[in-house]
Parts: sequence; C-alpha cells; structure tokens
Amino acid sequence: MNKVSYYFAALILGFTMSAQAQSGARTKFTPSYAQAEVEAANEMSSETTMSQRAEVLAPRTIPNPWVTLEPTVGYISSTFNGIEGQYGAAVEYAERMQTGVAVLVGRGMWQFESGLMYSTRGGKISNMTTTTIYGSTTSNLDMKLSYFDIPLVARMSLFHSSRSHVFFRGGLVVGILDSANVDINGSYMTSYGLNSLNTSMDIKDYFNSTDVRGVLGAGYDWKFSRRVGFIAQAEVQQSISKINTDKFVTNHDVFNMGAGISLGVSIKL
Repeated sequence: MNKVSYYFAALILGFTMSAQAQSGARTKFTPSYAQAEVEAANEMSSETTMSQRAEVLAPRTIPNPWVTLEPTVGYISSTFNGIEGQYGAAVEYAERMQTGVAVLVGRGMWQFESGLMYSTRGGKISNMTTTTIYGSTTSNLDMKLSYFDIPLVARMSLFHSSRSHVFFRGGLVVGILDSANVDINGSYMTSYGLNSLNTSMDIKDYFNSTDVRGVLGAGYDWKFSRRVGFIAQAEVQQSISKINTDKFVTNHDVFNMGAGISLGVSIKL
C-alpha cells in the first residue's frame, strides 16, 4: 500500500472516531426520572447500546395505575336457609351462574372493590306437601332469583409482586332483585284421582326487592404482562336480612346462601 493510501485510511479512521465521540455525547438521558437512575444510565461507557441504557429506566416507563377492571364469569352452588323441614320439604343446592365486571380502586396491599355483577340464586325444594280443601299437593320446586349485585368489598393482597399475588376479600354485596321464577313439578290428589303438575310461575312478589349479603373470599391474580393478568377466586355469600315477603313461607325468615368460584382477567387502566 503506498503513502497516499495510508493517508486516506488514517483520515477516514479519524473522522469515524470523532463521529462516535460526538454521538456518545449526544445520547445522554434527560427524561423526568429519578436523578440517581439518570446518572446511572449516563455513566455507562460509550460502548453501551441505547437498548441497554433503556433497561435501566424501563421500570419507570409503565405507571402503576389506581383503577383495575376485572371481567369475570363464575359458577354458584346456591340454596335457601330458614325453610328446612317446612311442609315436610327438603332443601337442596342448585347450580347457578354469575357474570359481570368488578372495579378495583387503589394499589399496593389494600384496594376497594365495587362494580356490577348479574347473579342467579335461589335453590331447590323437594317433596313439599300442602293440603287445601281441594286436596293435597306434593311438589318439587326449582326457584331462580336473579339479582343485579353491587359489591362493597375491601381487598387485601399478600406476597404482592409485579407478576402475581394472593388476595383476600370481605364486605357486603347489595343485590337488587331483577326477576324471580319457579318451575313446579309434582302431583296433586283430588276426589277425582291423582293428577300431574308441571308449570312455571312468576313469583317476584314473593321476595323483597333487595338482598344484602355478607361475602368472604380469596383468590389469586397471576400477571402475564404489566397490565393484564388472570384471576381465579372462590367466595361464600350469606344474606344478612330476610329475602321473602309474607306470601312465601309465612312466619319464617328465608335467606340466600351460596358458594361460588369465578375466573376472569384483570386489566390495569
């Protein structure tokens, strides 16, 4: 290689090193993060890439919001308390469903939970026998009471981390009665013989318009990203005031009781 070639090679190398030095001087971070984190990023060597510097500040780029939405769907095993043995009847559990969206306010260990759920409760009553002047009737009843539920619940998280945590919840649920129906299947005896009975009735007037329940539960929130997670929870609910009017089982107070599990997602806004 001749002297001219050496001269041009040295010139190109000099320009390259100068450009790298100027580039390194311009890549200092000045965003509004904690001063210690900015200094730590700026003190890295000029050979550190932009992506490596960004990793230092990444935890601050995603906010920790105060509001979380939790759409869920669940299964309820529901029954009645307070009418066991009335008219010779046995009270059984019935399979019910609930769905809706919970709204969490707060962050860290404690949060307040509200929202709107739609749940079907009630239970089954078998072999209920009544006698009138027209004869005796033995019936099996499947009673379905549908409510708009508003949770007023406190939630406490344990082992809280950015990825997952266990939580416990307790408080009240205010249920607003939407509909009440009963499917009747049985038989009745008259002077003309035994007759079958198979019908459905609207019995909304048999129940109070609101049902206030206590609730206790626990669950697990597994985060598969910074904002979205998977929710699994279990709970028990029990009415704390009677749900029936005098049209249904006179002189007895009836209560909803149920245990359920639900699945859904948590979405940080």
